Amino acid sequence: MSRVGIVTASSNGLVLAGEFEEPTREAWLVEVDKAIKGGDFDKILVSTTLDGIRIEPLYTADDIAVEHDESGFPGFAPLSRGGQIAPRVDGAWDIRACVTHPDVAVANAHALTELRNGATSLELILDLDGEGGGISVRTQADLDRVLNEVLLDIAPVSIRAGAYSILAAEWLNLILADRGVKGVQAAGCLGIDPIAALATHGEIPQGLNEAIVEGVSLVQTSTTPRLRVFRASSVVAAEAGASEGQELAFALASATTYLRAMTQAGVDIATAASHIVLEVAADVDVFATIAKVRALRHCWSTVLQASGLTVDAQYPGLVQVAAHAGGRWLTVVDPWVNLLRGTAATLGAVVGGADTLTVAAFDSGTGLPSDLGRRLARNTQLLLQDESGIGRVMDPAGGSYYVETLTDAFAAVGWKGFQTIEAEGGLVAVLAKGSYQLQVAEVAAKRDKLIATRKQPITGVSEFPLIGERRPEVSTAPAADTREGIRLPGTATTANPLKARRLAEPYEALRAAAEAAKVTPTIFLANIGTGPSYVARATFSSNVFGTGGVDSVGDGGYENAEAAAAAFKASGAQAAVICGTDAAYGEQAIAYATALKAAGAKFVYLAGRPGDAKADYEAAGIDDFAYMGVDVLSTLQRLHTTLGV
Repeated sequence: MSRVGIVTASSNGLVLAGEFEEPTREAWLVEVDKAIKGGDFDKILVSTTLDGIRIEPLYTADDIAVEHDESGFPGFAPLSRGGQIAPRVDGAWDIRACVTHPDVAVANAHALTELRNGATSLELILDLDGEGGGISVRTQADLDRVLNEVLLDIAPVSIRAGAYSILAAEWLNLILADRGVKGVQAAGCLGIDPIAALATHGEIPQGLNEAIVEGVSLVQTSTTPRLRVFRASSVVAAEAGASEGQELAFALASATTYLRAMTQAGVDIATAASHIVLEVAADVDVFATIAKVRALRHCWSTVLQASGLTVDAQYPGLVQVAAHAGGRWLTVVDPWVNLLRGTAATLGAVVGGADTLTVAAFDSGTGLPSDLGRRLARNTQLLLQDESGIGRVMDPAGGSYYVETLTDAFAAVGWKGFQTIEAEGGLVAVLAKGSYQLQVAEVAAKRDKLIATRKQPITGVSEFPLIGERRPEVSTAPAADTREGIRLPGTATTANPLKARRLAEPYEALRAAAEAAKVTPTIFLANIGTGPSYVARATFSSNVFGTGGVDSVGDGGYENAEAAAAAFKASGAQAAVICGTDAAYGEQAIAYATALKAAGAKFVYLAGRPGDAKADYEAAGIDDFAYMGVDVLSTLQRLHTTLGV
C-alpha cells in the first residue's frame, strides 16, 4: 500500500479522512498526464541538480530511503535535525555582521553600529598583507582599535584573515587577556583555515603544514573553550562554482584534516571537534540550502562517530555550522533584487539549522557596502528571527518528504566525494594536484551554459532587465594604507586557486559595454500585424536584448513590410527583430526581412524557432533567431559586435 502520509484517525478516535479514498501515485499520474496533455513527464516536471540528483514534482513516504533514520531528534546522531537538544536561549541563531571597511576607525564605528542594532556577533575581514579587501590592520594595536568599546565578553568575534589568521588570532587572544575576558566569556572563531586560504589565494607563505601545526598549538594552549580555533569553510568552493556535493566534500575533507592534525598531536577527540566550525554557502535555492546544511551536520556526525566520539546530548552544540549568504549570486545590475536573494538564502540557512549566519549587503557587489546595505542585511535576519518567528521551531523542515529525501541525497553524494578525496591522499594533496579544481570547473561550465541559455535565470539580469535603472551610490574606499603589508617567513605552499566569480558577470559585462557606448544601442521591434498577436514574442525579444543593454524601440505593429521598414529607418536603429505568430511568419517574414535589409538593417533577427524554413529565412536576410533556450550570451555578443559596442 502506498504510504502517502494521510492521517485517517487521531489519537482520540476522530476520523479525519475515513470517507475519502486513499489516493495512489498511479491515480495521480493519470491526472498529471491529462494536465500535461500526454507530454514527456521527465522533461516537463523533473529537473536534475548538477550532482545528477533528480528533483521530482511529488514526494511521499515511499520516497524515503529504507535506511533513513526517522527517529532522530535535534541534538542526537546523525544531527541532520540540528546540533542542539533545545532552542538557544539567546536567539534562534547567531546574527553575525561582517565588518570590512579598510579604515580602522570607520570599521570600529560599523562594528558598534551593528551590535547596537541587533547583530549578536562580528566577523572581521582583515587585511594584513596590504592586498586590500578588508580592514587595514598591521599591528595588535590596530585590531584593538577596531574592537574599541566592543564588549568581548558578550559579543563573539570571528576573524577572517586568510594566510595571516595565526598572527591575527594571537593578537585577539592577547586583547582578550588584556581586557580580562577569559574562560567561557570569550566566544567566536579564530578562523584558522589555511586550506581555504590556499584554495582562495593559491599560496600559504609560511607553508600549509606549518600553519596547521600553529593552529593545533593554539588549541593546546586554549583556555577559552567557546572560542573555536579552526574554521573548515567550503565557501571558496561554492564561489568558484562547486555543486552542493562538491562543496560538502570540501568541507568534510577540510574539517577532517584539522581533526586528524589535532588528535595526532594528542588532543582528545571531543576537544578537537569542539574547536572546529564548519562553514557553507547559503544559496538562493531555499530547499537546496536547507538540505545542504542538514546533510553537512549528518556527514560530520558520521565522521566524529567513526573517530570514536559518540555524538549525543552529552555534547550539546558540539557541531557548529556557520553559513555565509552572498558571493556568487550577488549582482551589480539591478542590485535591489539581491534583497530577495538574501532573504531566500537566509531562510534556507536558518530553516536548515545554521548556528551562525552572515548575510552580505545587497550592494556589496559594487564596492564597499553602504550604510543602507549593512542595515538591510542585518534586518533581513532580524525580521525572520523576531517577526516571522522562524527560529521558534527546531528543524521546521524535518519530516518533509522532499527535504528528507534531498538531505539524504546530498549527504550521499557529499560523502562519496569526501571518500574520493580521502582515497587520493586528502584535500591538501588533491588541491596540489589540481584535480578538485578541474572537477569544480567542469560543474561551473555546466552552470554557465544554463545561465547563458536562461534555463537558470537571474532576475533583473538575464530576465526582466531594466534599461536605464537607477543604481545605489557606490561607497568609495579611503586612501590606501601607505604602511607596508606584513610578510610571513617560510617556504610557501602553492596550488592553483579556485577562482571566485559571480554568476551574473557575463551579462553585466555586456550591460557595462552598452552603458559605456556614446549612444545607447537599440533594436527595432518589427511586429507583424496589429492587436495582441505579436505581443508575446515582442515582450520576449525586449527582455532578451535588454539583458545586453540593448533598448527596444518601435511603435506597435505594422500592417505590411513596407510600413515596418519605413518605421525602422525613422527609428535610427541598426538592427531589427521580427515578431509575430508562426502563421504570420509563413506569410510575411521573408518580406519583412527583405524590406528591413533594404532599409539598412545591419542585423535582422526572427523571434522564435525557424523550423523547416530556416534556409529560406536566411536567404531572405535573417541573420539569427531568438527563442527559448538559445544561447543568449552568444547572441548578444554577436549583436554587440555588429553594432560596434
